[in-house]
Amino acid sequence: MTAEDPEPMRPLLGMGAAVGIGVVVGVATAFTLVRVGAPLHWTVVVAVPVVALGVLAARLPRATDIVWAAPPSLFSTATSGHASTLASRLAEAAIDHDRFTVRVQPRLRRLVEARLRRRHGVHDLADPRARALLGPELHRLVTDPAATLPEPTRLAELLENL
Repeated sequence: MTAEDPEPMRPLLGMGAAVGIGVVVGVATAFTLVRVGAPLHWTVVVAVPVVALGVLAARLPRATDIVWAAPPSLFSTATSGHASTLASRLAEAAIDHDRFTVRVQPRLRRLVEARLRRRHGVHDLADPRARALLGPELHRLVTDPAATLPEPTRLAELLENL
């Protein structure tokens, strides 16, 4: 996977666990319907779609995962929407440190590593040349778990110098 490739969205659970959850939800639904006096055939008719919905819900990708795709080559309203979404994600990451360290920092790190590899032949951020090439502030931003997202103008300067 390169820095330009979108990261695949992974389901919350594997298929076996999803089916297990679906069956548990379906059985609970059927049990509840039987307890309130519904006929057996209606219980089955209602429980089967509930099982399917339970499996589907367990197999859906995480709702907050972002598909990071390359920007479109031509400017359009879709491009401005993409930029708007990115801006809001960065704003959320500036407020929520966990969001920054889990979602933004790893992507920045991959972009920085790809640029260092392509332009300077440096394959690891632990290499002393990486720190010299990036500068202490950008190096800390992509490697230190305690780093915080800088102001947007400063982030733009750091990335521009990359």
